[in-house]
Amino acid sequence: MPRRFHRKSKNGCNQCKERRVKCDETRPICSACTARGLPCIYSTPHPRRGSRNEAYPKPNAKPPAMPVLISPKYDARHLLLMHKFSTETYKSICGDQSDMEGWQVLIPKLAFEHEFLLHGIFSIAALHMAATTADPEHVLTYLDTALQCNELAFAPFREALAHLTPVNCDAAFAQSAIVTIIGIALPRLNAQHRSESCNMIETMMAVFELLQGASKISQISKPWRQPSIFFKYDWRENTVLDPDMANAIAQLRMLNSPNENTDPAQHRINQEAIDSLQDSFAKFTHAPHPAPIIAWLTYANREFVDGLRTRQPFQLFILMNWAVLLNELGARFWWAKDCGKALVAELLSELKDQNEKWESALQWPQKMVGI
Repeated sequence: MPRRFHRKSKNGCNQCKERRVKCDETRPICSACTARGLPCIYSTPHPRRGSRNEAYPKPNAKPPAMPVLISPKYDARHLLLMHKFSTETYKSICGDQSDMEGWQVLIPKLAFEHEFLLHGIFSIAALHMAATTADPEHVLTYLDTALQCNELAFAPFREALAHLTPVNCDAAFAQSAIVTIIGIALPRLNAQHRSESCNMIETMMAVFELLQGASKISQISKPWRQPSIFFKYDWRENTVLDPDMANAIAQLRMLNSPNENTDPAQHRINQEAIDSLQDSFAKFTHAPHPAPIIAWLTYANREFVDGLRTRQPFQLFILMNWAVLLNELGARFWWAKDCGKALVAELLSELKDQNEKWESALQWPQKMVGI
């Protein structure tokens, strides 16, 4: 019997190629990656459907038309923003070398499959250009672009949060970080260049609103994210705190003790926020990275945010201690510059009636931000 030959395909996904196994080329996720829980990325465009003979072009046949990889609605301005992101801006989201390849290479590639992430990348890159451009006219143009792209990303991002899948969870995870950064940076830059008022407490309330529901990204999608670039954000538990931070957490717990807070429900809400803040402090001490600081905003529950919105003193005091971490980011990253100090100053004004009661505990945040 003559030997049967089979045609080798070059259209398989990158993961199957690396593992040297046959890929069934199912898109967007092939069967092998689905079974192993791997992220499935194709470097080749989807092949045209047709007869098998089309794979073997006839001698004088016209070459097939090149696929349209970029929608006509994107122009040179968007290419400039993507270049800014992939050469500079991505570094301001990374805390160290461990995730730089992910944010520089994998996240932009993922953005071409999830348009809300693409608009998020355009928005944060435009903000970065506004923050580093000397020409006032260009600054305003970049701010307008950032706002426009951020608005385009909002609805599809919320839709993704409501319907998380193995296909969109990494994109939603990345966008939640970008949304937080934009929410912190945009009001400050508008205030700086458009003479608009910037209330840092209100800014943080807006960020909390944007992130409502984002906490389930980590909870629901953790099994899906293990093989992805974000698994490294799940640091090992680290209970060792900087002595000053440990003392600040101890004072918060003492002020939230049943003797001080007689409302059991409120005590529980505050305790959860303090526990999460301690975790952020510990992780930041272990690895100075933006992720654990942003994570505190993501994990705050609705009741705690409601307390902040109604200006409950103790919730504001917990937020003031978190502002110390935001100030640490401001020393490293353009998007958080001066934000932590401004937030502490505003919160001190809100808590002026509590100065005598909490005098000792209030001194530490002021000292840490230089007030």
